[in-house]
Amino acid sequence: MVCYTLSWLNKEKVITKKIEIKNNLRLNVYDSAFEKKYPTDLTVVFIHGAGAGSLLNWEYQLNYFSEKYRTIAYDWRGCGKSDRPKSYTFDEHYQDFLDLMKILKVSDKPILVGHSYGCLIARRYISEHPVGKFVNVSLGLSSIEKGLLKQLLKLPKFLQIPLYRGFYLFRNPFFARRLLASKGTPINLIRQTMKGNKRPPINFFLGLKTFCQDEPLKWIKNYQEKMLIIGGNEDRCFKPGCLEKLKQLIPQASLEIIPNAGHIVPYEAPEYFNQVLENFIERD
Repeated sequence: MVCYTLSWLNKEKVITKKIEIKNNLRLNVYDSAFEKKYPTDLTVVFIHGAGAGSLLNWEYQLNYFSEKYRTIAYDWRGCGKSDRPKSYTFDEHYQDFLDLMKILKVSDKPILVGHSYGCLIARRYISEHPVGKFVNVSLGLSSIEKGLLKQLLKLPKFLQIPLYRGFYLFRNPFFARRLLASKGTPINLIRQTMKGNKRPPINFFLGLKTFCQDEPLKWIKNYQEKMLIIGGNEDRCFKPGCLEKLKQLIPQASLEIIPNAGHIVPYEAPEYFNQVLENFIERD
């Protein structure tokens, strides 16, 4: 394991480790249990989304929740400071998650918090393993199979590459805010987000075609635990309506639409988000 310190934008610091989960693949991991012991086995696992995602997307959650609970986050293969192999299928991302949970000896029934595409990893996990609670952030049902992304994935590779570079590998903060954030999100916050996240390789984006929701209702039928659905009222990627449809299929779920926030709601409204999440964790 190789240890190093990450400097956070809010001037706090956390320790991450590169953990080898298989030959020639190390994932960058934050686990508060590296440095702190907890009186209970309650574990909160944060799973970031695709695009320019990394564990830094949970910047305002990790230090906050690690004060009370074992808190884990990691960079997907190809993201952040994790290694960059050649292949990036959904099955490989999911297997990385399974391997990491085993290596870190995460106890039964963790609380999973997924954002956007990260919810798909969490959803498959809860269809196969017991969890305590599930928090679904900014992703509704069947959202990925519709719209611009679906059409993009159908194009031949030689056309996908320039389009991905133009739209998904953007470095323009004004375009990024228009696509991912609310109108009122400060442009400096967007710049900080972009500065902290490295762009994944192009093969990572080409692998998104494997992120279809296989049997999308299977996990819902099998899931009986408590669930919280969170979204921003100005999310242009996955509008509140698709979250409301998800809520209708899961009677035990709670829905929270956060005002003045877009797709990156944990980053845009951290205090509001943290309070809603903490209340859900503490609720019986």
